[in-house]
Amino acid sequence: MSNLLHRVRLQHVRCLLACARHGNMRAAAESLAVTQPAVTKTIKELEDIVGQALMVRERQGVRLTPAGELFVRHAQQGVFALEQALGSVTQPQGGLMRLGVLPSMPAGWLARLVLAWRERAGPGTVRVVHGRNGELLSQLQRGELDAVLGRLAEPDRMMNLRFEPLWGEPLVVAMRPDHRLSQQPWMHWQRLDALVVLAVPGTAIRQAADGFLHGIGAEPVAGVVETLTPELARTLVLDVDAVWFTPLSAVRDEVARGTLAVRALRGAPDEAIGLFTAAAHGGGQIALLSALMHELADDGRPDAL
Repeated sequence: MSNLLHRVRLQHVRCLLACARHGNMRAAAESLAVTQPAVTKTIKELEDIVGQALMVRERQGVRLTPAGELFVRHAQQGVFALEQALGSVTQPQGGLMRLGVLPSMPAGWLARLVLAWRERAGPGTVRVVHGRNGELLSQLQRGELDAVLGRLAEPDRMMNLRFEPLWGEPLVVAMRPDHRLSQQPWMHWQRLDALVVLAVPGTAIRQAADGFLHGIGAEPVAGVVETLTPELARTLVLDVDAVWFTPLSAVRDEVARGTLAVRALRGAPDEAIGLFTAAAHGGGQIALLSALMHELADDGRPDAL
């Protein structure tokens, strides 16, 4: 095994990963800024080293063999670990970091992330863009963002993206501590006579909230406000005794101060929160951002209350 490691070069791995990602050698060569014959030669060298075929050529492009799929699965983890190692000891100076963030992420945690980035990366610009999870992932795929702090999505929304989980996010209902429903059994929520604040339709948060309300037979007789703006939701909760279905991280600071109380939703699964990046891109900036988010994850996850 040690002899094989001495013979395998990073370019061997990069070529195979590019072919797996693009599905044909021409696109792989373009992404690596080399010629197609160079990619063919490099793949052949790697196959000679490991002693078996890693790809097969087909009319529509190339396809990984079972051995190739296994190699790529482990190689992706190794390349990512190398990017993180480089990011931990390099100091990317200046430049622009475009970060997409869900509206529910607490401002205090984001501020600590931005300040940590400024301290480690030096002068430059951090552009924080808020939006819905699907919209942010689409912008990342189009190259309009460098990274997204978001929720794990369906596989078809994550094409050519890499996801690093950071923490699990429970969904809760937030209200004033003295709200008449704060201690009531769920059966007393069936005729829900408090204003209900929900995320807009089509979001994972809304789907989970709707499923919970349907499960307990609740009917919001006082009406519903749909919004992705945390400031509006907090104002409605504090000023008009509304109840707000939200990820716990969005209200963690208010819960810690005692201005809001929360109740966990029975049977609602936690959602995975993590860092999305483009699978084809890495480098010092992305590795540094990943390292900082993992360092701050203990402060961001809801159980840090």
